[in-house]
Amino acid sequence: MSREGRSYVRRRRRGCLGGCLVNVLLVLGVAALLFVGACVLGVIENDPETGKPSIVMENLSLEALQNVKLPDIELPEIKLPEDVSLPVWAYGVNHEGLTVKTLRAGGGEAVLVCCDGYTMLVGAGENGLLTAGQLLLCGVTQLSAAVAPGAEQGSIGGMAAVLSMSKPDYLLYQDSQVKTATYNEMMSAAQKTGRTQTIAPQLGLTFSLGRATVTVIGPTRKLHSDERDDGLSIRVDYGQTSVLIMGTITGYGEKEMMLANINVDADVLICARGGSGEATSSEFVSAVSPEIALLTGAEPAESVKITLERAGAEVYTQKEHGVMTVVSDGRDVKVKP
Repeated sequence: MSREGRSYVRRRRRGCLGGCLVNVLLVLGVAALLFVGACVLGVIENDPETGKPSIVMENLSLEALQNVKLPDIELPEIKLPEDVSLPVWAYGVNHEGLTVKTLRAGGGEAVLVCCDGYTMLVGAGENGLLTAGQLLLCGVTQLSAAVAPGAEQGSIGGMAAVLSMSKPDYLLYQDSQVKTATYNEMMSAAQKTGRTQTIAPQLGLTFSLGRATVTVIGPTRKLHSDERDDGLSIRVDYGQTSVLIMGTITGYGEKEMMLANINVDADVLICARGGSGEATSSEFVSAVSPEIALLTGAEPAESVKITLERAGAEVYTQKEHGVMTVVSDGRDVKVKP
């Protein structure tokens, strides 16, 4: 074959490979979006015996479809070789400033923190595929850090899958008193990444996430009679603004923080246990004095919501608002519609 013929064949092969790559990425993107949407609708649930996702068609109703709030989707264009363009889904993450987003986590909690291109996931919920799919929609393929705020299924049930897919540089974890199968799977997945360093942090551990400063503010001690109070709580400071992510602890753990004079004053409070009545007392709310409060549980306590509103906080719930996003420019914080 002549030189011109061989060159033509190589160009054709590159074109075919480029087209195949585009098609594969498009299919994966659509599949991730469909999976997340199905989980939001309740069509996909974890099997109580195996823990694996299964399809539950009876949960699909016209009312459910009408109540679904889809994320804002932006479609910027990325130029690929040979003038091929590929749409990329954005799940409402600002690339400048601080973005804190509560993800739908399959019955648990997962909070994504982004600053200057650095990313941290606090909790992974019960369904790792659901959480990982939402990370992809946010444009996150690799995490800078992951935090396992507790040892409960709703906190780390999906962490092994998230670690395997996003391979963070660091995993901060609670050195659990009870090493459950889920806990062991998480630690094994971290080791198998070949790059994730595991850290059981002490109170006051501080590290940078871009221009944001992350501080471990709890627990104040280890080995509580209620293991939930051994869980990690995180403070994120960006400029003059701050966010508390309280994790899995109860009101007893919050009381310990106040007695230890931990700085809990913050602009945004992501309430412990999703807004359960087991935490977020009026004394703690007074100490935090938040402008904005996020309740990530499926059924937050009405008493908690009332306490926050009486303290002057704008209260947002997952039930009413779905995925919730807070942004900060270092001076002001606001909830992004």
